[in-house]
Amino acid sequence: MNTTIDSLVSVNPTSGKEYEIPSALNDSAGIDAFLQKHQSKKVVVVQGLGFVGAVMSLVCANALTEEYAVIGIDLPSPGSFWKIQSINEGIFPIVASDPKIDEFYQLSRKKQNFYATYDPYCFRKADIIIVDINLDVAKKSNFNKDLEGYEVNLSGFKKAMEAIGKNCKEDVLIVVETTVPPGTCQKVVRPIIEQCLKDRNMSVSSFKMGH
Repeated sequence: MNTTIDSLVSVNPTSGKEYEIPSALNDSAGIDAFLQKHQSKKVVVVQGLGFVGAVMSLVCANALTEEYAVIGIDLPSPGSFWKIQSINEGIFPIVASDPKIDEFYQLSRKKQNFYATYDPYCFRKADIIIVDINLDVAKKSNFNKDLEGYEVNLSGFKKAMEAIGKNCKEDVLIVVETTVPPGTCQKVVRPIIEQCLKDRNMSVSSFKMGH
C-alpha cells in the first residue's frame, strides 16, 4: 500500500533516538519477507502498539497451544513510528515492572515470530485481527472532581475499522479488545466492516467478530 506524507521525525522518549518517517509508506516487502518464514502458521495482526496492544502481541507470539506469526501495526505518526522501529530493532518500547514482558519479548525475538509495521497491507494476510487501539474519552467533572458525564470520540476508531475492512479477508476473525461503549461492535464495527466488504464485492457472511 503506497501512501505519501510530509517528512516527519519520531523520537523514542526513553533513548532520544530519532527515526525519520519515510515519505512513501509501503512495507509490503517487509511483511511478505516476515511471513515467508512462517508459512504454516496462522497470522495474528494486533492493531495498536500501546501498552495493551504491545503486550497482547507478545502473548500471542508466545501462545501455549499453537504457534502464530504475529504482526503489530500502528500509525506512522511522530508518536507511534518509533515504537514500530524499536520493536524490529530488538528493543521493546514498553517499560514495565513485570519481568514476563521482557522474557516474552526475548522469546519472540528468538523465534522471529513478531514483526511491527505501519502498513495496512498486513490486514490482507491476517487470519485473526485483535483491535487494541486507544479510544478518546473526554470526561466532565465538577468542582469536587465528581464525574458528571463524558463524551466518546469515535472518529479515529471508525477510521481504524475502515482500514481493516478495506484490506481484510472475508473469513477473518476480528476481536475488539478495546474498551468501547455498549453496542459499538454491533452498531459501529459490524456495519463498517460489512460495507467495506460489499464495496470489494466480497461475502459479508463469513467474517466473525468478538469483544
